[in-house]
Amino acid sequence: MKILIIALMVWCVPWNGYSEERIAGRHFDIIYSGLNKGYAETVLENSDNSFDTISKLLGHNPSGKISITLTTSAEQFRRLTHGVIPEWSAAVAIDNESIIISPLPGRRHNLPRIMAHEIVHIVVNDAAGGEFVPRWFHEGCAQNLSGEWRIRDRLYMVWNVARGNLLSFEDIQNVFSTHRADAGLAYDQSMLAIRHFMKKNGRKALPAVIEGMKAGNNFASAFQQASGVWPSEFEKDYLEFVRKSYGGRSLYSIIPGTWTLIMMIAFVVYFIKRRRNKRLMRQWEIVEAAEKIINFEDYTGPS
Repeated sequence: MKILIIALMVWCVPWNGYSEERIAGRHFDIIYSGLNKGYAETVLENSDNSFDTISKLLGHNPSGKISITLTTSAEQFRRLTHGVIPEWSAAVAIDNESIIISPLPGRRHNLPRIMAHEIVHIVVNDAAGGEFVPRWFHEGCAQNLSGEWRIRDRLYMVWNVARGNLLSFEDIQNVFSTHRADAGLAYDQSMLAIRHFMKKNGRKALPAVIEGMKAGNNFASAFQQASGVWPSEFEKDYLEFVRKSYGGRSLYSIIPGTWTLIMMIAFVVYFIKRRRNKRLMRQWEIVEAAEKIINFEDYTGPS
């Protein structure tokens, strides 16, 4: 792949005066320089543990080694990602072979979740073999296996159902490029879509979709074989499920108390989620930028 060749060319150059170090694990090769070896070993341990869990749940185990590059500066991160990934981003998965991690200033406590999220993308991409996988499925899997669903998220969903603001799968696909949709809501709905899919079809249905793509089917066909319905049919059922589950009456089951208290909390949650949405819009930007790297056209060397 072009991106892999470019990255390897850059990795051959020492950074900040340090020689490159490597640690080989069962599934990953950690590449770093100018960093404490203990940190690199922690990344490897977190990655191996997440990989075992995720590959089991998704029913797919990529055969090739995955490289994880730990950067020490924003400049190094920018150079490895060709300047298209925002410097504030935590990490980016490049296709199915590489993960690049930013210096993570003040964010290393989130390392297990960050690695789990990126590894899900790697596993799904590897199973798909380069074929299109919709974002709601990609992010739904990643959020379910690395995120959490808190009361403020549930309240925010109630708020959006009440306002008629639910997103379609197409809206989620275009959430960044259109600049209209709510990125936080897109992540939340993607998570709920995968949860609803597994509740209706069982946990084995998710790896069945992956297996279908591995067999050469496109996503829609693999999804239909695993569930008995096409994605468009599932979308209608899923949106109806969200409307019923997070309609006004659901507030009674989420939190006790009077409607006054409920509405006060709802307003607080709304403003919290507005702030979260700004962060997630930037996170969505990483997905767009990663696609640009995968389709990097300026490099004219061997492919």
